Amino acid sequence: MEFDKQRFAYLLSQAKGNRSINQYGADSGVDPAYISRLLRGLIDRSPGANIIRKLADNAHSGVTIPDLLTAAGYLNAEGYSHEIDADKSARILGWDKVIEEAARYQISADVAFELISSVGKSLVKVKK
Repeated sequence: MEFDKQRFAYLLSQAKGNRSINQYGADSGVDPAYISRLLRGLIDRSPGANIIRKLADNAHSGVTIPDLLTAAGYLNAEGYSHEIDADKSARILGWDKVIEEAARYQISADVAFELISSVGKSLVKVKK
């Protein structure tokens, strides 16, 4: 999975709605200049999960955290339902720190998940 700049820009534009970039930035606590660069496709690296959460928490037009995370390359779009329940959304939010750390080391979220799963399985075996 990789950062789909065009899809992310489109979703961000929808999330901004009729507000100015400055107002959306103020509402979300994200630098308006950064939002502008994302909207124009000038950023090559996907935003971190905390930035995505701030943008989604203040989004218009029904844009969700999973929508932005998928466009950012953190989630796999296959089998993904846009009608996500609150419990699943909370579980995704619980992974924001893992996603940020993975991105910092240029590791995909899927690889980070597999690593954590592998460690968990190993710990279960050790406990037996």
